[in-house]
Amino acid sequence: MLAQNLQIEQTGALVVASLDVRRLSGAEADVLIEDLASRMRCDGATHFLLDMRKVEYVDSSCIGSLVTFLQDLEHVRGRLALANCQPNVAFLFKVTRLDTVFTLYDDLDQARTQILHG
Repeated sequence: MLAQNLQIEQTGALVVASLDVRRLSGAEADVLIEDLASRMRCDGATHFLLDMRKVEYVDSSCIGSLVTFLQDLEHVRGRLALANCQPNVAFLFKVTRLDTVFTLYDDLDQARTQILHG
């Protein structure tokens, strides 16, 4: 259950979601995206950062959910970035060329600064 393994921190327009799961499926991603979309609609969040430190696997439907959310963010000129991706997750984004769609950061602090000011 993702809700138990998810920590979300919002500071102004920035939301940082830290995932404490090894596998991120489409169903779990849908729960995450619904929470993030609610924050976008109701709380003025426009910049989202996913801390993927513990995620070792994402499935294709998860990626689809992230892409759909990214398209929704275009309406508010928002951003979505990923930080601390495990090597196999980063490789998946690179091999599918989604690293050109999503910004991947090695460091969470750098990602916070860059997503707001970059």
